[in-house]
Amino acid sequence: MSSIFRVESPFTELMSKLFDLIALNILFLLCCLPIVTVGASCTALHSVALKIANEDDPYVVRQFLTAFRRNFRQATISWLIVLAVGVLLYVDSVFAAQVGAGGFLMKCILALISTLYLFVLLYLFPIQARYNNSMKANLLNALLMAVRQLPKTLLLAVTIVIPLGVMLYGSTSMFLVTAICLLLIGCSVIACIHDKIILGIFKYYEELNRKDAKAEERRIQREEERLLAEYDREHFEQ
Repeated sequence: MSSIFRVESPFTELMSKLFDLIALNILFLLCCLPIVTVGASCTALHSVALKIANEDDPYVVRQFLTAFRRNFRQATISWLIVLAVGVLLYVDSVFAAQVGAGGFLMKCILALISTLYLFVLLYLFPIQARYNNSMKANLLNALLMAVRQLPKTLLLAVTIVIPLGVMLYGSTSMFLVTAICLLLIGCSVIACIHDKIILGIFKYYEELNRKDAKAEERRIQREEERLLAEYDREHFEQ
């Protein structure tokens, strides 16, 4: 029995990861309470979740708070922008619903824009957590990844839709169980699942960038060698 509680035992490691996920979930929810800080909290959540997905065994509280402070300004501005867009889309959808059958085209356009908007949200804060780019670059990269990696984007969306669907359309008991799970550990678990998938996408593009950089380096080297050879030939002829 004592072997179960050894520091190196699988049970102890499992409980340690469980407590880390609970601590991460609580930190995330607390930092979301002032609505304006949701962006910074989401970025900090994904900053830690990406490390967990990469099996880096992070110090959850310290790294969450560090990422929260480091990304606060940019993440908050990004969040306020996407929040404003979300409110605008909601108002437009309410208006389109009141128009009736005559607003079919408008409804289709709004549905497409809203889908792309939600897809961008799936990638925006993980990108913010991993890369030091401008807000414009983060938004553009989120859109491009969402479209280019559409099957994985749909998979990410499913992990959000399922708990929301259970809460909205399930029984009262299912609503309570799902809500308690989300409050206790659900948000951090979903973030880790997301970031396990997204990390693979990041590494794929990072490898492409490394290959492009090496190819460009070789091209520059060949160009320098060519110019040096021409210079030597001209100097020899003189």
